[in-house]
Amino acid sequence: MKTQRTGIHYDSCYEHHETGPGHPESPARYRALRAALEELPEDFVRLPRRRATVAEILLAHEAYYHDVVYRDVASCADVLRTGDTALSEDSYDVALDASGAVLAAVDAVMKGDIRRAFCAVRPPGHHATADRGMGFCIFNHVAVAARYLQKRHGLKRIAIVDWDVHHGNGTEAIFYEDPSVFYLSLHQYPLYPYTGSAGDTGSGTGEGATLNIPLAARSGGAAALAAWDAQAAPALDAFAPEFVLVSAGFDARIKDPLGDLEWDDATFVGLTKRVVALAEKHAGGRVVSSLEGGYYPPGLASAAVAHAQAMAGEFIAPGP
Repeated sequence: MKTQRTGIHYDSCYEHHETGPGHPESPARYRALRAALEELPEDFVRLPRRRATVAEILLAHEAYYHDVVYRDVASCADVLRTGDTALSEDSYDVALDASGAVLAAVDAVMKGDIRRAFCAVRPPGHHATADRGMGFCIFNHVAVAARYLQKRHGLKRIAIVDWDVHHGNGTEAIFYEDPSVFYLSLHQYPLYPYTGSAGDTGSGTGEGATLNIPLAARSGGAAALAAWDAQAAPALDAFAPEFVLVSAGFDARIKDPLGDLEWDDATFVGLTKRVVALAEKHAGGRVVSSLEGGYYPPGLASAAVAHAQAMAGEFIAPGP
């Protein structure tokens, strides 16, 4: 695998979403990450900024919820009325840019310009349901991308892998009854948003297309990788996705203030390698990941760079 086949996206526009003093999901965390990504070799393809259209957002969100976001930002609200998500005057546009960047990466992969991509965007997305933003999230970027892959590119089976320390309740809810999108989450449990038990496996025709793997605090990276090998790998192989999307949170890392799973960079490398192997087996190698959490800036930068390097086949993991 060559680095020129791997794309990365980052942009200072994401720093215009202001969350207020002391907020963990801050522009400062993003500046640290952007500085680290700028140091990656030029062989990594820099992907462009692109704004999602309202029609694209509505692939995964209700129209009235989109309008709530627009009106709350336009009226200078400090917090989104549906949940605990801070707002500033640029938040609506930045959220559209974040979703659009993931769609641009999807298009580049589908065209064959790149094989994989990591999109460093904010605000995060996986807590946003079809009709509610919460947990620092406005629009659900991976959910929009999954629907876009189906509508624009005609794919039938999309896998979403979520390794943020918090369960992606929004993504799960959007696809809970949909057998065409497999949602897998490895997360600390119990922890906000207090969902994601092992018993949540989907509903109706979507029964079996949701797999939650709750992990105990301080269980460490080895437990996560073992759980992947024992539970996630067989289920994803059986599903045989045509494209893999990743909700790439890095708040499970050591020293993160919002999580206690105590993963190191090698854990994220191990998970990335497993996702790439899955995609190579079933999906022509096609993977796009989107940044979610990660609130200890040095750890976020280190783990995210390791993830990007592992996508390119460059990183030599010091551990399992």
